[in-house]
Amino acid sequence: MIDFKEVEILNQMFSNFTEEFLAKKPCQIDAETFLKWIENEDILVVDIKTKKEVLIVGFTHTNSIHIPMHELFQKENIEKLANANKKIVTVCRSGQRSLVATAFLQRIGIKEVFSLQGGIIELVQHIKP
Repeated sequence: MIDFKEVEILNQMFSNFTEEFLAKKPCQIDAETFLKWIENEDILVVDIKTKKEVLIVGFTHTNSIHIPMHELFQKENIEKLANANKKIVTVCRSGQRSLVATAFLQRIGIKEVFSLQGGIIELVQHIKP
């Protein structure tokens, strides 16, 4: 049986993801910007990949934490992010999950949050040995 109350909630949440909104990339940063921020700014990297994905490729940056997307909106995790007092960059494998997570974090009032466009896949192409 379909829960139409839940459908309405989801419809309201996803109604923001229009072509125009996504084309503006309002909450995305590219890999080059991310690498500059990592070196020059006090940021918090929030890895929202699954535990299995993190075992394969995870972040070791001092200011990085792992919060799987399915746990991101738990009260204690939102409080961590709201109290970070620095730019937050969400990261996943391809940038799709982090874009959705970032848009919702902005929607609830966390303004200095950005998604790594293209995710880890794009980032690896910009890292020079």
